[in-house]
Amino acid sequence: MKKKILALAVSGGLAAAPMGAMAAPEVYGIVDIGVEHYTDSDNASGDIFQGLRSVAGNSDGRDVALVNGLNSRLGVRGEEELDVAGLTASYNIELGIDVLDDGDSDTFTRLGWAALGGDWGKIKVGSQWQALYEFGGWNTHRTDVHGYGTYYRTTGVLSNSLAYGFRQDSAISYEYGGAWGHSDPFAAQVTLGVGEGSASVDSTQAKSFGQLDDDMVFEDASGNRVLAESRDDLTGGNYVQETVSEGVSNQNGITSIQAAAQYSFADNVSVNGVYVREFNDYGGVGIAEEYDPELYNLGARWNVTDAYELSVNYTQANTNNGNDDTVESIAIASMMDFGNGLTGHLGFSQLSDDRESTDDDNYSDIDLNTYGYIKQALSDRTDVRFELENIQYDNQADSSATVALVGIQHNF
Repeated sequence: MKKKILALAVSGGLAAAPMGAMAAPEVYGIVDIGVEHYTDSDNASGDIFQGLRSVAGNSDGRDVALVNGLNSRLGVRGEEELDVAGLTASYNIELGIDVLDDGDSDTFTRLGWAALGGDWGKIKVGSQWQALYEFGGWNTHRTDVHGYGTYYRTTGVLSNSLAYGFRQDSAISYEYGGAWGHSDPFAAQVTLGVGEGSASVDSTQAKSFGQLDDDMVFEDASGNRVLAESRDDLTGGNYVQETVSEGVSNQNGITSIQAAAQYSFADNVSVNGVYVREFNDYGGVGIAEEYDPELYNLGARWNVTDAYELSVNYTQANTNNGNDDTVESIAIASMMDFGNGLTGHLGFSQLSDDRESTDDDNYSDIDLNTYGYIKQALSDRTDVRFELENIQYDNQADSSATVALVGIQHNF
């Protein structure tokens, strides 16, 4: 991961900014493209996101597909030391770019935040990485595209931008230190989601066949047309019905909280934990829109040597709905540096899902999720890699799904 470029004092042709040194922005980006093959039995998987950012998806019936699953991207970031109370201002705007499709949705926001910080920590506002991934998922899931089957299923219990546990929209966070490595003895983060959440609610009501003067036109079960100023004025009889979808918004201002901490000791061991809770209020439109899921994550990383790391991560997500369902997963993984630019990642995980469905395969337990990659650096900026993920399900058909990807990535 690139280091952030510090603000530079600009001399010569540029005048100094009134409140300190002018920030020197860093423009950066990634172009990443892969060739992907996917296969499954009995249409088993919904946990492997095959065909990400491809022009027509990918499936068991397709030989190969070109994918941009890592999201090629273009970003600007920087820092500025202010002449106020030792503060530092920082910012990051990052756009995802679909390099395989020139359609209408070829760019989207990945990150967009502004922050003020000092020795006491940093307050950040905007779209940002979740503490759940920095202090949790990153322990055992570091593949570029594939290798997140159990992580996706567990964190998918969450809703809005929290779902799937990577980045979060519309958030305010306080962070002290960082959890990406063992560099800080102690790191912590508290993040509040603000103003998130919408749902579509279906209701059945008398169908209007148009307007006549000031009245609405309805039709009863016998085919007779009836006039009324509104549906509330209809009395007696059965009327032709229609289903109407209505959008409703979460009425809470603070819609979620994440609290995370990590302690590192001996410069090579870190233990961490994360708690996530949502607050949903859609005005009583149904249990599905009312549930307030919560999630617990505990993990640890151990650099056995400079070239070998072992890690473990446990996640439990509770729906907190009428059924009080639980999804939990555990993963163990290793990171390996073989030298000469060759690195590897190998992980194994299992998942238990006690939710019920009319189709039992939707919530089958995962007996084994195996994933990993081999990556060879060709230069400081360019590498090639091979990724593989396999999921074995605990269902009547003993279903399975496998995805393999060969990719090239250039960083600038």
